[in-house]
Amino acid sequence: MRKVYIGLICLSVVLCAVFGTLLFKQIFSSGASSTADSATTDEAKYETSEIVMEQGEARILELDSDEEDKLEEWSCDSDIVTVDSGGRVDAKASGKCIVTAGFSDGSREYIITVNKASAKPAVNRYTSAITANQDAVQKNLKKKGGKLPYEIRVNRKESCVTVYTYDEKGEYTVPVRAMICSCGKDNRTTTGKFTIYFHAEWHPLVQDVYGQYASSFSDELLFHSVPYTALENDTLEVEEFNKLGTPASKGCVRMSVSDCKWICDNCVPDTSVIIYDSDDPGPLGKPEMIRITDLTCGWEPTDPDPRNPYGKKAPQISGASDVTISAGSDYDAKEGVTATDTCDNDITDKLEIIGNVVPERAGVYKVTYRVTDVLNRTAEKEITVTVEDND
Repeated sequence: MRKVYIGLICLSVVLCAVFGTLLFKQIFSSGASSTADSATTDEAKYETSEIVMEQGEARILELDSDEEDKLEEWSCDSDIVTVDSGGRVDAKASGKCIVTAGFSDGSREYIITVNKASAKPAVNRYTSAITANQDAVQKNLKKKGGKLPYEIRVNRKESCVTVYTYDEKGEYTVPVRAMICSCGKDNRTTTGKFTIYFHAEWHPLVQDVYGQYASSFSDELLFHSVPYTALENDTLEVEEFNKLGTPASKGCVRMSVSDCKWICDNCVPDTSVIIYDSDDPGPLGKPEMIRITDLTCGWEPTDPDPRNPYGKKAPQISGASDVTISAGSDYDAKEGVTATDTCDNDITDKLEIIGNVVPERAGVYKVTYRVTDVLNRTAEKEITVTVEDND
């Protein structure tokens, strides 16, 4: 009998051990599953984003303030792009990669496709003209016979010239080029409708001065450059050039050399010229014009002559250099950085800054400064900002 009791006791112990183990496993498994589900739920709220870029492009992957607080690091799975500590992505090569923002409670993936850089149209570095609708121009230029491709309208009041091409109905309604000008003081430029009847590379003007690239559209009125004191490209009346955009002539329509040359090269005799007054400069707006600061040079900045010293000049960016700061320090990417144009005018207000420096977070950041002046000339400078831990 005693043996039976002992056997029953042993069996009970074994059964308790087995059921206890199974219960423990179930509880543990349930807890682990709950934790895994919770983690999955946390990460699911950071949705995957898809981004398309071109080689050479830089872009900031922006986060909201809550995400910035949780961010631990940025990373990338290849060298197709680089990503800095501020989420700036630079596209280096064509292909596809994944950039990851690692947070304290999960991560977000950015699937980035980098395409080869598209061909960029050639830029005229000798004009401030605004251009548009060039596809319509090319379409009309391919047509043989029929209408002339352009009509020129001069807004005497706003000192702006707008050139139009014709639409499908044959009416000159499509604006293609806007250029700054100076008409006559005291409204000496006559309003009305005229036609161009001859062009000349140089043409004598009143008071023993000369104009480059003249186009006559009246017995007394021409498109021409600002006056020169001789038939030489380096004898420009600089003070008169700096008046472009305001009434300044004795009646003719003054323009920059490059814009006068464009009319000579593109607007054949019989091209219509309409001179009128309006408070609206035109559909493309009124362009800016660069100003000459070196009054001794004598050359016109837009003159495409290969001897022109302005041809080798470009904007300049000053005061931008690599910097190291301690975490928590104040940092302003604009502070101390200035820019000047081809003629050394201050254009700091045109500076474009690409970068995202977070002074509170240690890391290495890229910042690019870029500026373009009214002659379509660009300067660019890249610096590195290193934010160090206070330790």
